[in-house]
Amino acid sequence: MQRRRRMYTATAVIAVTVVFTGTPAAEAWDGTTTTTPVSLIDAASPAVSEGTTHAENPSVPEGAVWSEHYLPATVPTRDGGAVELHADVLRPAGLSADARTPVILISGPYLSHAGVQSDEHKAYTGPTMRHRAFIDGAGLMAAGYTVVFADLRGFGGSSGCYDLAGPGEQADVRTFVEWAASAPWSNGRVGMYGKSYDAATGLMGIASRPAGLAAVVAQEPAWNLYDYLYENGIPSENNRVTINAFNRIAALPGIDHSGTVDGVVVPPDTERYRANAAYEQTHPECASGILADTLSTQRTSPFWSARDLAAQAHGSTVPLLLTQGWTENNTRPDGMAEFLDAIDAPVSAWAGPWNHVAGNDVDDQGNLEMGRADWFGEVRAFFDAHLRDASAPAPSWALQDNLGRWRLQSTWPGATREVTASLSPGTYIDTGAGANALPPGDQGDGTLFGTAPRDAQSIGASQTLSTPVTEATRLSGTIEVALRARGSGVTHVRVWDVGTDGVPTLFDEAAAPVSATGETSLHLRDVDWTLQTGHAVLVSVGTTDSTAWRPTPSGQTITIDGGTIALPVQSTAGDVATEGQPAPFLTTYLANARWPVAIGAISPSFSLSAPAPTPAPTTAAPARLAESGVDIEPTVALWALGAVAAGIAVGTRRRRWARRR
Repeated sequence: MQRRRRMYTATAVIAVTVVFTGTPAAEAWDGTTTTTPVSLIDAASPAVSEGTTHAENPSVPEGAVWSEHYLPATVPTRDGGAVELHADVLRPAGLSADARTPVILISGPYLSHAGVQSDEHKAYTGPTMRHRAFIDGAGLMAAGYTVVFADLRGFGGSSGCYDLAGPGEQADVRTFVEWAASAPWSNGRVGMYGKSYDAATGLMGIASRPAGLAAVVAQEPAWNLYDYLYENGIPSENNRVTINAFNRIAALPGIDHSGTVDGVVVPPDTERYRANAAYEQTHPECASGILADTLSTQRTSPFWSARDLAAQAHGSTVPLLLTQGWTENNTRPDGMAEFLDAIDAPVSAWAGPWNHVAGNDVDDQGNLEMGRADWFGEVRAFFDAHLRDASAPAPSWALQDNLGRWRLQSTWPGATREVTASLSPGTYIDTGAGANALPPGDQGDGTLFGTAPRDAQSIGASQTLSTPVTEATRLSGTIEVALRARGSGVTHVRVWDVGTDGVPTLFDEAAAPVSATGETSLHLRDVDWTLQTGHAVLVSVGTTDSTAWRPTPSGQTITIDGGTIALPVQSTAGDVATEGQPAPFLTTYLANARWPVAIGAISPSFSLSAPAPTPAPTTAAPARLAESGVDIEPTVALWALGAVAAGIAVGTRRRRWARRR
């Protein structure tokens, strides 16, 4: 997605993520879908064994055969017209047309023959290069997997208006999965793979439960599109930029010229492909419609409710392997816990302090961006298990904390003890304009802070401090705030790690309009943060100059009468270490999130001390997610026996709630 660039002073933002289109198709469409009989699909398409090889087109992976296929969508486009969907199929060379293989489906907006996010002015057409490292690195063709690149409506060779994760795109994903699962060259099992937007389509698959979907790998997905574009009704910094960017991607043309490579002539895209690719250029209502639709600021509006994937995914059992950067400045972990709470599936993950990167990405110095090796091996083992019945380790989470240390546990966040603290009162004037305070084209200084003075007072009008922890203590899960405040304007809650030198580092935050009821509830971003011995937690509340959002300041006085914050606390004593290095981005984040001065004289008012639970270790065999070779044995923490005797309430923060934010 096209998200905040403010934290990248030295690195370019990779904006390959999520965006889905608004659908006043909801007005033209009556909510019904049609079934697409496999016998009626691909009538004019070549057999999968009779396509184009690498020798005939270098864009085709070695050992693969490329063919193109078209199928009708089951949901009409914005004006009620029919939509035709396009897919590129890569099959292992040498297989007969009816040789059945497992299928890996990649579906999204970035698969155009012309380029990923822009017209790359290619010398000749061919299947996308997106995720080619995965195809080659995981040895998919040699291992006998079929790969399908499926263009969502409005993108690549598919017609119609793009739908921003709406009913149309959700139906498209379902259609692609069921088509691939029922094809004569399929073993009936489909796995979905992607990053960013084409990871979010995997979540759509989980939510829509198509027949044949057996597993999903989602790297850095947008868990909730509303949260991607809004913060409790406050537009995000990238709110309009994102939609404009996807309108440009949707307008990418087909390739209208032939090319010659090593004496071999590669023909242009077919007229059928080029006509579908030109759809949004000839239908301006697509771009104007989605721009208008996404101006809805209310989470509960019909437009955003139709895109609430967590609500739709409730009870799904499709296995999920995910990655999530806690420090993402693009697809943040907003809504992750809610989605995971909704499903009843085995979940494995890599999560840590990295930015918007894929599991195999490396930086300019050759360091793995996530700090952990063998992502493709992990994915192959996952797909082999669920698409081929190979043995698999138990679900596990490989987690890197803000100290760069890796650990394994069976779930996330696991058992935590909730510490509730009262918030201090305070008064401020709502003057924060956020990203709107920056001059046009100015991305800020790379920090998490805007243009306001940075001193001990401007951290927040209300400041609440804990006593220093006496041992390493982790906050893991979702921090919740119930604020009692009066006035008209925006309030910004930030949570800081205060070092022994008194200098705070920001690690969690949220903003919201002050409620007219006097009670404002905020659910902060999902977090996994370790406080070192001697460190404390600071909670601040005040106006916002964060460049993450574009609020409209009221200029009015906001009075904070108090409130509470609930912190999910966890011990680090029972952590099971696993292999991995610190993510390179961690250094950048810590520098950008550190306030330049120490906090003022604040009397601590609460404590995180008392026995804290230890998350359950994984029961996985020491392989794949436990590749460090550490023998992992399930244990019962001794603290638990004493906790029960003392009546300490220990909960699991992966709880089910009706609706967050």
